[in-house]
Formats: sequence, C-alpha cells, structure tokens
Amino acid sequence: MSIKMINAELAKEWIEAGEAILVDVREQSEYDAQNIPSAHLAPLGSLSCADLPSVDGKIIIHCQKGMRGNKACEKLLDENSGLEIYNLEGGIESWSAAGFKTHDAD
Repeated sequence: MSIKMINAELAKEWIEAGEAILVDVREQSEYDAQNIPSAHLAPLGSLSCADLPSVDGKIIIHCQKGMRGNKACEKLLDENSGLEIYNLEGGIESWSAAGFKTHDAD
C-alpha cells in the first residue's frame, strides 16, 4: 500500500480552506511540548477510525518526523480503505521549518 504524502505548504492551504483536518499521532507529552494549533490529538498506540473527528474531506496525519505518521496512515487505511488520508512529510518539524505557527510549552 502506497501512503500519499503532503508537504507543509499544501497541508496548511487545505486546512485553512476547510478541506482537511489535521491529526497528531504523537504522545500527549510531545503534544504538550509543541503542537500545531488546529491538530486533533490521537496517539498512534490507541489510534482507530473512531478516534477521528467527523470528516467529509481529507485527513492529514502528522507526527514528529513522519515515520509514525506513515504507520498511522497504514493502520487507518487497513480499518477503512475509503479514507482520503495523507502523511505530512517531515512531520511537525517540517511544519515548523516552513515558518508555520506552533504552540510551544513555556
């Protein structure tokens, strides 16, 4: 199965246009340290389609660097092959490197 990848710029465009939701599959402590403001937390260890917010469009998955995001995409697609799902290339690190806003722990 080939996982579709998306870069930070296109992901931001889709999220701002209301075309996609963003799901963070990292652990709570990682999310607390730094997160993308619009992301929904659903840690990979317990992730299932039931954890996803109601969505009619695209789902963008992100982690720290992209590896867990890839596993999360595979897991969700195994559960529901009809999802339109993308992995954020480079995870939150690429989002931050692109200069996009994150919430950081003080």
